[in-house]
Amino acid sequence: MHAPSTASRLAFLSSVSLLALVGALTNVACSESSDGSPTGGDDTDASIDGGAEAAACANEGTGSIAIVVTGLPEGIDAKITLTTPSGAEVEVTAGATLADQPAGTYAVSAARAAQPDPIVRTVYEASASSFCLEATQTQTVTVAYTPVATSHKLWSTNGTNPSGQLLGFAAASLGATGTPSATVAAKGAGGAASAAGKAAAFDKEGNLWSLGATTADAPILRFAAADLGASGDKTADRKIVPKLSGCLPGPGAIAFAPDGALWATVPCENQLLRLSPDTLSASKQYTPVADDLATGSTGPRAVAFDKDGNMWVSDDTSLRRYAAASLAPGQAHVPDFEIKAKAENDNPLPPDALAFDKDGNLWTTSFGGNVIYKVTPAELTPDGASREILPSVAITVSVGALLESIAFDESGGLWLTYSQGKIARLAPDQLSTSTTGGDPTIPTTIVTSADIGYAGGMAFFPAPAALPLYSRFE
Repeated sequence: MHAPSTASRLAFLSSVSLLALVGALTNVACSESSDGSPTGGDDTDASIDGGAEAAACANEGTGSIAIVVTGLPEGIDAKITLTTPSGAEVEVTAGATLADQPAGTYAVSAARAAQPDPIVRTVYEASASSFCLEATQTQTVTVAYTPVATSHKLWSTNGTNPSGQLLGFAAASLGATGTPSATVAAKGAGGAASAAGKAAAFDKEGNLWSLGATTADAPILRFAAADLGASGDKTADRKIVPKLSGCLPGPGAIAFAPDGALWATVPCENQLLRLSPDTLSASKQYTPVADDLATGSTGPRAVAFDKDGNMWVSDDTSLRRYAAASLAPGQAHVPDFEIKAKAENDNPLPPDALAFDKDGNLWTTSFGGNVIYKVTPAELTPDGASREILPSVAITVSVGALLESIAFDESGGLWLTYSQGKIARLAPDQLSTSTTGGDPTIPTTIVTSADIGYAGGMAFFPAPAALPLYSRFE
């Protein structure tokens, strides 16, 4: 992976939610004594927490800056940028001491970091600050990393709600078949999830978006990452209510596009709804305009985006592609390509839940037949207006499985909603062989929990870097 440019790094850093910097503020402001000379500048060792006032900072002489990083596991590098009084940006490392630096106001920022994990990584975020460096002073800057609360977990909406409407299972409990409790069981205000399922998506900051209900005026809700660190009653910090025609059911599945817009399927309207980043920026009611709507699908069920920004939608009969260019403002948002899948016995396999893998294959469930099948990149490439396929891999699972949602983990395993009280994982080697027409495939990992009623929408934060998901972390 190429190192990010300064511009891209700054753009990334601007999206990071800033935490308070750990450490006391000692002798930071550059005050003056009664004779006009700076005070606190004689070999002073100061630790800053971002509270220095730039207006009081002198810019004469030189000092030293010591960088201390806390909170990161061993072996995880911190990416720290020091902005000098002249505006120059300098990459610095943990433990470094920079001598003979010009006095003045500095800024320190740090990019997010991630700890590897075979299921889902932990993301750490750090503070950003500014401080005053005085002449002859050694300024100790402590950059404190803390985990993003929604990372390192598998999240699921929860239909019958015995413990919470939204569940988070720690990655450590997902490595093998077992009976763990949810690490986080969220319930209460706003309806964190609904029995409809298929409604969980993360943004880049780790905030979780979901649907509040299955009613015609179902709100689209945001739960802040910081609020999902523990169980209990949760209130959405954003609530967007699209004013639609009033038919039922209302919005049913959601996915982020590469531009940060959130698309939602609206089955009874036979259309998809686009909520722009501006629309998502605050709680509101809004009436969609024509440019917010995509048509051409009958009973749209799920939505996913490929690496090129094309939107794929499953509906009552087909898998449909909306070319990325057709989603631009002012364009007619209609599909340009259709795929119909059938089984070896020629029975149709209407698509439901959708998920791309690292190789660009699109996996979909066919709910009625309890089948999960693969559509290859070659099959996804338009050659005319439509194509009929016999999937090269089609996997039958237990008749008791309720295939509401699927999600790939860091190792290429495919997680699926299973029967009551269960979620399950198909190992990568199980995804290479068809099992239709024979005994159903038994997932290598089956997680049973008293907290699960019927699992609905599933999502990881962060998404694996190789996947074309908005919440991926590279």
